[in-house]
Amino acid sequence: MKKALKYLLIGLVGLVCGVTATSWQDDIPVEEIIDKYAYDNSQFLELDGMNVHYRVNGDTGETIVLLHGTAASLHTWEGWTEELSPYYRVVSFDMPGFGITGPEPNNVYTRERYLKFIDDMLVKLEIDSCYMAGNSFGGYLTWSYAAKHPEKVKKIAILDASGYPRGDQPTPISFKLQKMEWLKPVLTNITPKSLVRKGVEVVYFDDSKITEELVQLYMDLLLREGNRGGLMGKTMQIKYDYVEEIKQVQCPTLIIWGDTDMLVNVDAAPKFHADIPNSELLIYENMGHVPMEEIPEKSAADFMTFLQK
Repeated sequence: MKKALKYLLIGLVGLVCGVTATSWQDDIPVEEIIDKYAYDNSQFLELDGMNVHYRVNGDTGETIVLLHGTAASLHTWEGWTEELSPYYRVVSFDMPGFGITGPEPNNVYTRERYLKFIDDMLVKLEIDSCYMAGNSFGGYLTWSYAAKHPEKVKKIAILDASGYPRGDQPTPISFKLQKMEWLKPVLTNITPKSLVRKGVEVVYFDDSKITEELVQLYMDLLLREGNRGGLMGKTMQIKYDYVEEIKQVQCPTLIIWGDTDMLVNVDAAPKFHADIPNSELLIYENMGHVPMEEIPEKSAADFMTFLQK
């Protein structure tokens, strides 16, 4: 019995060592990330110790501000940017803890910190009022910002947005692990690419649209120095205790959802529709968590129709 236990322990140690050896990933210096993923028109500005990565596309029409979700970046809006920029001034940026911008220097990732960051960015970019759209966590920040700053937001779109308790919907294991502080030395160094690929597969409905380049983009931006710690900070510090504030959103709101969303169940969509007085609901069939990536032309066209009403 003791010998069997000894061999079992040896086997487990060997397995852990093997996983560590094959999945250990060093941080990627921000300079390398910029060289590989910055756009020709990427810009940077200093804000609270961060060198914020942002883009401005289009120079006609009113301004649209686009907010990305957890572990994403402004790249998630590439399709919408192409569709909208001939008619609007389209602004997008990488929020603290993500993309090229990187971590918040003081490791503060509360909702209040993100909302202040968004407001500071609008001030820096001299945007007095705008349309705003956000996906997932970005949708959560979009409706939150609209509730707190009604004078600055004319219309919003929330795509598969967070906001309500998850209820019976299972929480992804990766989210649970991110909340465990004692795992930080592991999760900020060991990042299997297979796990990143699985994360992309979860948010897409049509796996045929998942390219190796797309998976590598998500992988590399996660490995941008400081971002893995930033992801953990955001996951641990963000609370979803503000359901009553959803009812305070007064601006016209377009609610977009994928009917097969495995991260934020489509059951949340009619709740937003019921709680936001001046809202419209649009649910896409056979669609996952990121319709602006999977069907950018269709979803952007629906957004423009909404804006032009």
